[in-house]
Amino acid sequence: MPEKFEGPEKPKNPQEQGKETNDSEKVITLPNREEMLARLIKVSDNSHLQERFYPILLKVAGQERVPQGIVMMLALAIHDYTEGMPPMIANLMYMQAPGFIDALVTDPEAAKEAKDRLQEVLGGK
Repeated sequence: MPEKFEGPEKPKNPQEQGKETNDSEKVITLPNREEMLARLIKVSDNSHLQERFYPILLKVAGQERVPQGIVMMLALAIHDYTEGMPPMIANLMYMQAPGFIDALVTDPEAAKEAKDRLQEVLGGK
């Protein structure tokens, strides 16, 4: 029987706090809600983002993710935020995604890996 897929957002063994999974991906702990919001506002203080996009991201504040999980988190949030909007709006959000990654991921290596993964899925590599 196949194992249940739990996605890349969780480390394989949460008891090991070495900050790396068995796949050598760094585990990123997202900031708490207050800190996360402050960091996002530094990227863009647009009132519409503060009212509608940032609350989507704040739902995962304090959780752990690997770099690919950060990309998935942003992609899902962008999808939810831009639903019903012109497709160009999603493209504009993806243009800001590297800034959101830098704001939320303090480890430069992990941030670079997340941005590299983002480029891969956007067709840049």
